[in-house]
Amino acid sequence: MLEKAMNNILQNKRILIVGGSSGIGLAVAKQACTAGGKLIIASRNAAEKHNDLVAAVGHDIETYSFDMTSENETATALKKIGNIDHLVITARPEITPALFVETDFKQAKQAFETKFWGQYQLIQKAQGHISQHGSIVMTTGIAGEKIFKNFSTMAIINSATEVLCRQLAMELAPIRVNIVSPGFVAPKSQAVEKYAQQFPSGKIALPEEVADAYVYLMANPYTTGISVVIDGGARLI
Repeated sequence: MLEKAMNNILQNKRILIVGGSSGIGLAVAKQACTAGGKLIIASRNAAEKHNDLVAAVGHDIETYSFDMTSENETATALKKIGNIDHLVITARPEITPALFVETDFKQAKQAFETKFWGQYQLIQKAQGHISQHGSIVMTTGIAGEKIFKNFSTMAIINSATEVLCRQLAMELAPIRVNIVSPGFVAPKSQAVEKYAQQFPSGKIALPEEVADAYVYLMANPYTTGISVVIDGGARLI
């Protein structure tokens, strides 16, 4: 009985996952479909990968390609997508871990453009399309809560996003706004693997081990302004 209820927890809800064509986003798409959701997957190349994504998710889905750092592309895509119940953002920047003094400044700025300002702009434009009983789920990372050498840029971006979440939970109510803060998720570099081996879990997380937190935050009508941490015990060391 419980399993049946969980399978229908997002029944007929329109869910837009930006960054949903790979990694955590794709894992969320699979679990949200199992929970009865109607999936819309967006990324820079989601439309071009439509058939592959349908096969991966196992359900009929909508796909859209746009760059969430582009104001025009974002507005155009949202107009086509129309009204939604939930917005999930799992897009992540490409940045090489490095000491602060050795970090490429242009790469750090681009990371901010993608992960912070990209989420900021997308939410600003999408909030009018979201049901008042719906939600927004952003993504940060454990580097925003625990300091790791070589991860200063992501620590700052994630910390700023945590504050944005709490602010938006107040300003956009009754739309709920929450965050998932994963630890290190596969695939990652050998340097990150070394960190993860020191956690109580002893390993890097699989995307599927993080994805159910997004489903929970979409489904629970009394949860807003919080960060759900799934870090394998990283904060304990």
